[in-house]
Amino acid sequence: MFKKVFAAMLAGLFIAAPAFAEVKMNGSFFIKGNYVDTGKDVSTYESDFEVKTQFIVDENTSATIVVEAFDNNWDKGVGTDSVPVKVLVDSDDDGAFDTTKEGSAVSGEAQNHLQVTTAKMDHNFGNGFAFSGGIDGNGNSFGTAFNDDADKEYFLQGTMDLPFGSVTAKTQKIDETDAVDKDTDAYQLALTLKAGGFEITPAFYYLDKQLADKTNTKMMVYTTGKIANVDLTAEVVYEDDEARDAKTYGLYVQADTTVAALGVTVAGIYSSEDDNKAFKTGDELAIMDIATDNVEIDGANLFKVGVSKSLTEKISVDGAVAAILDNLDDNAAGNNQDGYEADLNAYFKASDAVTLSCGIATLDLDYMKDARIDGYAKINVAF
Repeated sequence: MFKKVFAAMLAGLFIAAPAFAEVKMNGSFFIKGNYVDTGKDVSTYESDFEVKTQFIVDENTSATIVVEAFDNNWDKGVGTDSVPVKVLVDSDDDGAFDTTKEGSAVSGEAQNHLQVTTAKMDHNFGNGFAFSGGIDGNGNSFGTAFNDDADKEYFLQGTMDLPFGSVTAKTQKIDETDAVDKDTDAYQLALTLKAGGFEITPAFYYLDKQLADKTNTKMMVYTTGKIANVDLTAEVVYEDDEARDAKTYGLYVQADTTVAALGVTVAGIYSSEDDNKAFKTGDELAIMDIATDNVEIDGANLFKVGVSKSLTEKISVDGAVAAILDNLDDNAAGNNQDGYEADLNAYFKASDAVTLSCGIATLDLDYMKDARIDGYAKINVAF
């Protein structure tokens, strides 16, 4: 039902508009070669083609769609990415489906290689109230990418301006079935306050898993602002997850500044544990090249110091080191996460649109038999 409501709203937007005043498109495409050494050498290739198209109906109304083509066999249709199906067909063209025919269809996995990651509409009603709805490419989007996931969800959102900020109400359809009281729904209420160059947003999140009769409740606070020449960002989350029987909390803080033409970043992540059940930092926030990106550090602390430098107009470099300290019960978990990571990257801007980059990183945690070494080379075009 939720999908039908959104489809009707989007169709109404296009039908009602006599003509689009403007269409904006941008995107990117990269090809990347990866090398990973974990005691066993592995080489892989990956790519991602993303196109964002925005249809601007007028100054108050727009529709946006983002399409991505990933590096899997999304173009095959059948074969290795197909699943067997049985369908009814009309064998004698009399209007009745009377014969069962075996065939194949593109599997869900194959379809996911070509994705519409975002499809939404936005409208400002002109009285301080703004509406947004559709498919959100980030299922738990709030504040930073900390504690977020990459699941696509249907959502409806309304924001009302206030004299001291704004209030936002959002609902998401996580799982939808035809059965009564079997869906999974999420609700979020946030208040954004602005004062003294800072933006502070406390929020309440409630997830209702009707089939399992379990709930997930979060209290969150996000803040961003500037002190002198230092940009600050922070997010703290307290989570009560009935499904895991765990009450945990996490914290993410980052400060960015420039010292003598050298970019400096200091960041930290804290992930608590409850009876050896770790706070989930999410799969969207990646502040290091391996840990927090390819290797989860749930139930640990990470402290990072990074620097960046432009050597010429076309060449720049950056590097970072991080210390990782485990919070979990080592005897129960069996995988102590104490260790460190070091990253080094270089970039060459071949043109306004094309950037070449390469990098190397090493991660060594106590539970690893050998330190992991990652390397990559990448070409990216932005348009």
